[in-house]
Amino acid sequence: MTDRSSAEQLVRSWSETGQDRYGPYDVQDQVVLECARALADDPGGELAYQRVFGLVLMLPHTELAGGDVPLVVADAARAVRRERAGQNCGHAEHPFDEQWEDLVDTLPDVLLMLADDSTEWWENHSREQWLCPRTVDGFAAMVLEALEPGSAPDAPPLLPFAAQRALDSLTAVLEGYPQPGTDVGEEVAGVRRALTYTEGADRAGHVITAAALTWWEGTAHSSDEAYDALVRGFEAVLAGLTDPACTHDEHPALPRWATSAVCVGIHLSSAGGRGVYERHGPCLKNPPPLEPLLCPAFTASVARDSLARLRAMRAEPEQGGTERGGPERGGPEEGP
Repeated sequence: MTDRSSAEQLVRSWSETGQDRYGPYDVQDQVVLECARALADDPGGELAYQRVFGLVLMLPHTELAGGDVPLVVADAARAVRRERAGQNCGHAEHPFDEQWEDLVDTLPDVLLMLADDSTEWWENHSREQWLCPRTVDGFAAMVLEALEPGSAPDAPPLLPFAAQRALDSLTAVLEGYPQPGTDVGEEVAGVRRALTYTEGADRAGHVITAAALTWWEGTAHSSDEAYDALVRGFEAVLAGLTDPACTHDEHPALPRWATSAVCVGIHLSSAGGRGVYERHGPCLKNPPPLEPLLCPAFTASVARDSLARLRAMRAEPEQGGTERGGPERGGPEEGP
């Protein structure tokens, strides 16, 4: 970035690539590749921080991109990390500690301010913090971990963008205003597939997500295929948790609103989402602690309750709002 005009053009291109889900994908891929290749050619150079921040802005596209785009970007991020290995600083915090929503709103303005020394600085973090080698390394780690989970365990936590899209879509369904083009039956089938095939720490989140659908009166009136899919999903979970161990005196109640429960469930369904849950506590004002939510005995209990609720709904459909929780899922008083 050599002047204000070219900086604005480049930042706009990066932002639009990250925000636009509908293409044209070949053009978006090219924008990402140009940035990543320039970074890989000079990972320790003066413009490296700008290109790393650009790759962060474009992550929502890159994570789901086809071809060699994710690989090229991951390799560029790795090169940046190698350049900054062992570098320390005296900063108590760095910008990558912020939530994703705040980062994506802030990064375009920060890039423009960093490109023009005459611009008045207004961001909470100082110019030095944004240019700190640890900041650049942290954002490179975020990019690498998003594209190759497990490759950068020290990365700032980030909810996968595919999970964020699922959260947005299911929330819209529960609120009664599905996103254009949404196939509700396919949404439910996707939840069932996750219930059936996911094991380990991710399973608890998928069970909570599916449980929230059993509070939704639309489930009782959905297609037989969608209803049966959820039943089979919960049955598969219970078959895999025949004698779950537990050391807890009690377990937390799930949130009272189905939309809040879906938010918790989606976050608990991935390592990155669980990191965000622990660090930022999304979805609720006072979120329950993570560890008991992941307890296999709690997961089995939620699955049993949900399966019973589903069967009762078919026998006598529940009346009321579109996102009520059952009385045994009364949630914290403060609500979401």
